[in-house]
Amino acid sequence: MQWYDNLPVISYLILRGRCRWCDVKFSPRYLILELVVAAVSGTVVWWASVSPYAVSPWLLQAGVDEPIARAIAGAVVLSLAYLLVVSSFIDLEHTIIPDEITKPFQAAAPWLAVGTGVGMSHHNLFNPQDWLVHLDVFRNAVMTPSHFITIFAVSVAVALGLLLASLPLARWVYSSFCPPEQRWGELDHRGFRIGVLWYIAVTVPPTLAVLALVYFQPGGPNGWWIMCASQGAMAIYGSLIGWLSLYCVGLLGTMAFRRNAMGFGDVKFLAPVGAFLGPIGVLYAFFGAAIVGTLVGLPMRLLHKQREIPFGPWLAVGAVLALLYGPELHRLLLGRMAGL
Repeated sequence: MQWYDNLPVISYLILRGRCRWCDVKFSPRYLILELVVAAVSGTVVWWASVSPYAVSPWLLQAGVDEPIARAIAGAVVLSLAYLLVVSSFIDLEHTIIPDEITKPFQAAAPWLAVGTGVGMSHHNLFNPQDWLVHLDVFRNAVMTPSHFITIFAVSVAVALGLLLASLPLARWVYSSFCPPEQRWGELDHRGFRIGVLWYIAVTVPPTLAVLALVYFQPGGPNGWWIMCASQGAMAIYGSLIGWLSLYCVGLLGTMAFRRNAMGFGDVKFLAPVGAFLGPIGVLYAFFGAAIVGTLVGLPMRLLHKQREIPFGPWLAVGAVLALLYGPELHRLLLGRMAGL
């Protein structure tokens, strides 16, 4: 094979979907995947160049030029986009989302997410910065770092503690309520426990980094760290909501329907997505995925009664919808309440 046989789209068309040497036909999915990646990449670049939510506010406060800040946002969101594409295609074909993809991204997502402002697009409804800066009776801004540190540290610790404490509950649910062919064995429980411990381990460092920013206040009391800490907190809360929302749905759905209601790969997949979208945006993505998955998946299930419908691709669609249209939907639904 020559280097010019690996050019995306072009080589497939020149070779007419066949190997140059043995004339074996390639699967059309390679062409489809290349076209999807090209379309996704172009959309993200366009979004990063025009969206008011693309730029990370703390980068501008730190003196980074807006074109550079937009380039950073584009690169960061492209990493999310490629996660969505790769995970969706694998889930469609094999009905799994591999740990080799989701676990590294769980570790990287909270750090990458502060490179774009998309997670702050719903800040009028929820913003950790409100714990850091208060207005006194004279409408003067007063810094309260200890207040932020207490609320943020305690809330994250409680969420991770409850997740760890839920391991016996998950063992009972997935061993008792699933049909025999779906019941978890010891290897399943061990894999689940390792996944939970991994998630807790990779969530602690960015949490400590946010707390350190607030404690040490680099750049002075009015420096860029205020917005950076707020964005970091939003990323961690988004990751927690992404994990816990699907996890709880899986537990409750399994108990209600007496079958495995949610793949654990989907749980691990939505956590890093939530880090980018924030705690409000990831809920929009989840509900968007549920709606799209129902509209598309229900006919598929009726036509193929035994077919398991993967949820990962619909989560990816929901994430894209939340990224592109979430802020507008937020203003439409909650504008009056949030004062938008």
